[in-house]
Amino acid sequence: MSDNSLSLSVVIPVYNERKTVREIVRRVKQSPREKEIIIIDDGSTDGTRQILKSFENDPEIRVVLQPKNAGKGTALRAGFELATKDVVIVQDADLEYDPDDFEPLLRPIEQKRADVVFGSRFLYVEHRVLYFRHSLGNKFLTLLSNLFTDLNLTDMETCYKAFKREIIQNIKLTSDRFGFEPEITAKVAKLGCAVYEVPIRYYGRSYAEGKKITWRDGIAALFHVVRFSLGRGNFVKDIGAIHGAMVSPPAQRDVGVDTLEVFEDARRYNAWICERVNDFIGPKVLEVGSGIGNIVAELLSRSHVTSVTATDLSASSLETLKDRFGHDEKLSSAVWNAENPPPPELVKGSFDTIICSNVLEHIKDHETALQNMKQLLKPDGKLILLVPSNPAIFNGLDEDLGHFRRYTKEELQRVLGVTGFHIKTLFPHNLVGALGWWWAGCVCKRRTLRVSDTKNFDRLVPILKPIDSLLTLPFGGVSLIAIASPGRAVGQVGANTQDPNQEAA
Repeated sequence: MSDNSLSLSVVIPVYNERKTVREIVRRVKQSPREKEIIIIDDGSTDGTRQILKSFENDPEIRVVLQPKNAGKGTALRAGFELATKDVVIVQDADLEYDPDDFEPLLRPIEQKRADVVFGSRFLYVEHRVLYFRHSLGNKFLTLLSNLFTDLNLTDMETCYKAFKREIIQNIKLTSDRFGFEPEITAKVAKLGCAVYEVPIRYYGRSYAEGKKITWRDGIAALFHVVRFSLGRGNFVKDIGAIHGAMVSPPAQRDVGVDTLEVFEDARRYNAWICERVNDFIGPKVLEVGSGIGNIVAELLSRSHVTSVTATDLSASSLETLKDRFGHDEKLSSAVWNAENPPPPELVKGSFDTIICSNVLEHIKDHETALQNMKQLLKPDGKLILLVPSNPAIFNGLDEDLGHFRRYTKEELQRVLGVTGFHIKTLFPHNLVGALGWWWAGCVCKRRTLRVSDTKNFDRLVPILKPIDSLLTLPFGGVSLIAIASPGRAVGQVGANTQDPNQEAA
């Protein structure tokens, strides 16, 4: 990239800077870059607004007069929304920061090494000697911020920060005053932006000269560092735009594979599912949507199972499955999307059992998928179907996993009936899981499962197993489990809704 190829949006928040605003604008205009200067007056009352009106005919300058003083953070948000150039730089309206430092700030971005650049007052040898306690406070706040973000900044509270426009415009900001600094630092760290730091000059001013930040803002900054570092809410407007601008965007996540890997260690839970349907598992088993083999692991351990055929639409998932269990002679595999007719290697009418666990909700045409599965079953074979239940708790976790739906008992009975299955039993499963799903997705608004949550739940399985049937009978669960066999294709709704384990008891 050639020199001076990046255009520049300089956002200047202004509040009662009559003595310095003309000079800072003059210095910014001296930058050789193609640029726009966006001045946001935050309710000045000292004559600053009259000075800003003199810039109305300058094609490089846009002036916005806020109706009242609302804080630096509010002014910056307004300025960022108006930016149209490649890089956005924050410039205070006083004369503490020198626009001659724009070039070192822009260099790491221009060289395609950085997404965000901080200008550090503590890396440069030249600075005005002023308040020791301010310096100590800044260093403490930077240290605290670094502990949370794992960045190694030397000056988190610096005014000079340069952002690729697509990044700063797609981060939701909420701080109204000086909390902007810890907020934006925490959020660019969470996004995984490439952050650089360069030395800048600093000509600090005294309170007599108009300095506005106080010890109260320092105390507030402590709160903001913790708040924004630990906050889990969604703060992104368009993640695709951010990733498209980043030097090293994160690898595209496959949420489904991530979730399967989370549940790989949930051995008690996977075993529990298989125990609940064990009486219906025949010698020759086909699993639809095997993923990386969490249920396959349980099937291969059962002595009465003579063969397991694992299928999945993802060849890479089946490769992982082969790496885990490829030595087992009982195992074979085939790539298959259940919405399509079965491939030749899956012989029609040859399987005693088909297991389809947490798969049907991913399939848009679930009726066609069930009809295709029915072709592969023996006349007396069994379909073991586990699906997520309770549409009321459908949330972002479902969306990111690619779920089209969560089922009611009536809908599952209907779709099995019209596709030619006779339901032997249908029962809810795992009430505690439903509560956890509601809490994580509906209350906390998370969109991915955490390994720690799954491990903690897996530890509870021995306690939940003996009581879950009693809990789910009145309240339902996170899943529905159906046992069905090939039968007449009618809209039947009658089925035994009792857990087969209770029948045996």
